[in-house]
Amino acid sequence: MIKNTVVRHITLFMALMSSILLTSCESVRYASTKVQTLTPPARIINLPDTANIAITVVLHDDYLPDGKKSFDSLAMTGMAMAIKSNLEKSPKYSSYIFPVYTINAEEKGLMDENISDIKESSGANYLISVEELKTAFHRQRVRTSKYNCVRIVAPHSLTVKIYDIDKFAVIDEKTIIDTVTLQVDAHAWETDDEIMERVPDDKAAIAYLVKELAKSYTEEIIPFWKEESRFYYIDSNFDKAEYYIANEDWDKAMNLWMKYVNDENRELAAISCFNMAVGCEMLGEYELALKWMDNVKRKNASYYWEEYKKLIEKRIKDKTVIDRIMQ
Repeated sequence: MIKNTVVRHITLFMALMSSILLTSCESVRYASTKVQTLTPPARIINLPDTANIAITVVLHDDYLPDGKKSFDSLAMTGMAMAIKSNLEKSPKYSSYIFPVYTINAEEKGLMDENISDIKESSGANYLISVEELKTAFHRQRVRTSKYNCVRIVAPHSLTVKIYDIDKFAVIDEKTIIDTVTLQVDAHAWETDDEIMERVPDDKAAIAYLVKELAKSYTEEIIPFWKEESRFYYIDSNFDKAEYYIANEDWDKAMNLWMKYVNDENRELAAISCFNMAVGCEMLGEYELALKWMDNVKRKNASYYWEEYKKLIEKRIKDKTVIDRIMQ
């Protein structure tokens, strides 16, 4: 099994669920479901969706020793293709097909004549240019009380620029110097030779590396989908709601919960209101979800209403940013 040791932070409730089950409501049970959230990028790059955008790989002498492609040149080409794939998955560019060009340059970076050639051949207005990717792979055999594995450590330096072709100007530049690590777990009965047979070679390691780098880069400049967990309460009064949720029929689940939002049992009323907020979020009704969270507070303030309310407020804020980007 290959593990990605690069940490990806995903907003989950699980680590905080202990704060829900207070002494007064220890009998309350909960379940979880998944939601795909559209997340705004870390940086706003004003590339209109009406523009034509091309991607290029700039190879110079350092990448072409003796006329043969080096591993770095393969990594750069793979990086460009991975960026292309990620861009085309984004809702902003889902109808695009990004052309990819490879340019052999005498010097680092694009020259004006390179930009002119791309504009003439592609009609592009903007250019995402992979201009440098230097990497190396170091394999480490690790045996400790906790680990029995082989690690592939890949330090790298990456530079990507975005050009306004019409103005012959760089409008964004990102340089990343970092390390990606792959870990291949070993079984106690395996010999070193058997383990090494399962360790990716340089070509496979490059494919993994560029996938990770392209993901990190594109999530900085375009909206992207992220899977998160949502928790909801379960109770014998509306146990069929789990079946409806498993079939993504949130309307029917909410019809069950609605019957108990004003129940005399304030605990039952609170968890019903909480579930209604989750249902509203799933249907994209964020403002209505906030109103239901206020009801949770009024019914039983011991429930996990405040943290979830902050999450919904963040989704509203994110939606405002994304709507502006998608215009």
